[in-house]
Amino acid sequence: MLARGELIAIGGKAKSGKTYVCSIFAALASCESVLGLTGRPGAKVLWIDTEQSEDSTQEILCGRIGALIGHTPDPEQYIVYNLRQQHWQDRLTLVTSAICMHTPDLVIFDGIRDVVGDINDYQQAQDVITKLLSIASTFNTCIVCVLHQNKAIEDKTLRGALGTELQNKSFETYECTKDQDTLLFTMKQTATRKYDISSKLNFSVNDAGLPELAQISVPVQCATPSAGSRTYASSPTVGEDVLKNVRTRLLESKQEQWSYDHLKTFIQQITQNDKYVFQSNVIKLLQENGVLVRNDTGHGIIYQVCNPNEPLIF
Repeated sequence: MLARGELIAIGGKAKSGKTYVCSIFAALASCESVLGLTGRPGAKVLWIDTEQSEDSTQEILCGRIGALIGHTPDPEQYIVYNLRQQHWQDRLTLVTSAICMHTPDLVIFDGIRDVVGDINDYQQAQDVITKLLSIASTFNTCIVCVLHQNKAIEDKTLRGALGTELQNKSFETYECTKDQDTLLFTMKQTATRKYDISSKLNFSVNDAGLPELAQISVPVQCATPSAGSRTYASSPTVGEDVLKNVRTRLLESKQEQWSYDHLKTFIQQITQNDKYVFQSNVIKLLQENGVLVRNDTGHGIIYQVCNPNEPLIF
């Protein structure tokens, strides 16, 4: 977690706890442990805020991070810039200058969307991510980039071309969610190039506005599927005939490698189903049945079609 010289992506819907998670990461620079996460005392943190007001930014620094570490943050260790008033065309230059000037160990960039004019402009997205990767490598710093997910409830991809490029180039990606019934926040790893983290961070916010570990009750499983059972074959949303049809069309295409977005578009054309969750389930089930293999090339995630000569049994 928080590898130096890399980009880390934190995504989630609006008000899902992304800034709380960033506050926890920042507090780790002064503590041995925060909410069960291992700290790196003495690390220098640069916090760049493009969304909050200056008062809100100061409240996060002094009220939240200060409370988590137990004292007023040292301004030599915690450097904060609020760029909300700056024009978007100037922000990336200001971010670059701040990193060059302070050479931090950790950069919290909340949020990266505000350094582009059009979040769906692929050239802008590529330029921004390439620049940040270069800075992270040059100064051996970890840059945590915060970006919203798409607004549709079932769509958990990061927004726009910028989100696609960030997901492809990040060392790790984390997702923040909030349960509206329990008001419980959860952070989990959704992608990594090296270190798999299966556990989730579950926390609530107390009356003082501070995150604290939440106790989770684990439901008892009534039954375990027998070995070799095809749990997903009878899925109410993805039928066996759909999976076989998609697999056949994939083989007929003669294309061995696919991006995630290209796969979704291909599945939509075949099934005439434009639901994101449906397309995701098809991809997931094809992976689980050995039709597709997911690979991280170092330049992005690709899916490879496998076993073209084997009969398909779901």
